[in-house]
Amino acid sequence: MTNPEVAARSRWAYLLEAGVWLVFVLLAFIYTFQFDDPLPVYDWGPAHWPRVILLCMFAASLRLLYRDWRQSGFLIQSAGRASDGDNSTQLETSIKIRMVLIFIVPVLYTFLMHKMGFLLVTPFFLFGYMWLMGVQRIRTLIVLTICIYSALVLIFVKLIFTYLPPGAGIFNALNGKFLGLLM
Repeated sequence: MTNPEVAARSRWAYLLEAGVWLVFVLLAFIYTFQFDDPLPVYDWGPAHWPRVILLCMFAASLRLLYRDWRQSGFLIQSAGRASDGDNSTQLETSIKIRMVLIFIVPVLYTFLMHKMGFLLVTPFFLFGYMWLMGVQRIRTLIVLTICIYSALVLIFVKLIFTYLPPGAGIFNALNGKFLGLLM
């Protein structure tokens, strides 16, 4: 397969990935109407925050689609000039591995969150996932991880008093001690 064909095929892969995310967000948004009963203490109901997050995911998916579609157009133009077939297959394999990991890591995070607790697992997940998504500068990774983690803890623990999975066994005790420090 020539480089322009690989670039054109990757363009459709970008479209497929964004389409899968958009369908997922749409189905999850529709699902939120099944638990939208009014709450006596929260006027907007239990589906408000999931819908806000889903709308943010929708916007991020559209932005990803636009960026990747535009970037793949540049790939097609530059691929016509390049002729190194071995390099393109290596790049294609790397992209496939990364795409698989992008879907596997959140599943692993969800499993570990229930075993080890939200407060202990989340910083490692954020750091690893951002690295997987392409942030490569260590300083940027550390600063973003601290900022996002702090914002999550502040919002969910201090502002809306949401129960976060505490983990099991010794991790439950560690999360409890950490939560005690925050309160």
